[in-house]
Amino acid sequence: MNEKLWSVCVIEPNKYEAQIVQDMLYNAGVDKYRIFTDANLAMEALESFNANIILATFELGKQDGAAWTRAFRRNHRVLNRKAAVFLLSGAFSRSLAETCRHAGANALIGKPISNKALLETIKKVLAAPREFIDAEGYVGPCRRAGIVTAGTGATKRRKADRAAEKPAAAGGMPTLTFEQAVGALGAATAQFKMDPSAGATCEAALRFVQAYAVAGKDHELMRACAAFAQQITATKSMPADVARAALDACVNGVNELAKLPPGDAKRTEVAEGVRQAVAKAAMQKAA
Repeated sequence: MNEKLWSVCVIEPNKYEAQIVQDMLYNAGVDKYRIFTDANLAMEALESFNANIILATFELGKQDGAAWTRAFRRNHRVLNRKAAVFLLSGAFSRSLAETCRHAGANALIGKPISNKALLETIKKVLAAPREFIDAEGYVGPCRRAGIVTAGTGATKRRKADRAAEKPAAAGGMPTLTFEQAVGALGAATAQFKMDPSAGATCEAALRFVQAYAVAGKDHELMRACAAFAQQITATKSMPADVARAALDACVNGVNELAKLPPGDAKRTEVAEGVRQAVAKAAMQKAA
């Protein structure tokens, strides 16, 4: 399904994570999307906003994503109860996936979300629509085939990724220090600029930095890493000079954020600069 035909409702209480998803949609060429930080307001808006894709974080506050999905599927006032529902969670597990499946969701995507995982999962679900069941005990896509899962914890890492990483320490954090992780990302990016086949190594190095950003709730770094991940995916289809310039902007932005103290007003500007560099590269690619 062409991204231009997507009409997306994003429900994310965290404004920084909402911005990351918005950036991913924008860079993918999605024109029609609305962002909501309040799940109840989103439900009301869907009575007039005909979305065919719902992206909602599972952790919505008082009401979790499963409860919201059940209510959405049974709400005859909304314009499209059959819209594909994708729930996003940083606490990915098989039991959570089953909870989402029985609530009527089409997919569960683990956080932190990568551009590739998000777009490929949406396309996978839309390419194979399931029969819509409207019964007393269940409303949603047919559950017999299970639920689509992607992202953190959902799939085995590729061999190239595992080879580039060290074992994780207790708590899921990598054994590299933050400074070492940033340095490793710089080295991997330099290699990737010279050798386009080294994308997997660069992605693996980026995940180290993302892990620290998520653990430290460093929203600016999370945003820069999300844009960086988009650029890694897009690089193979870009002119070499455009891709190298964007990768330089990404790695320089991450390096600068690593040096700036928390709360520094300049951090927002740096993260936005990385996002704009990636967006500019995407526009040059399209031209």
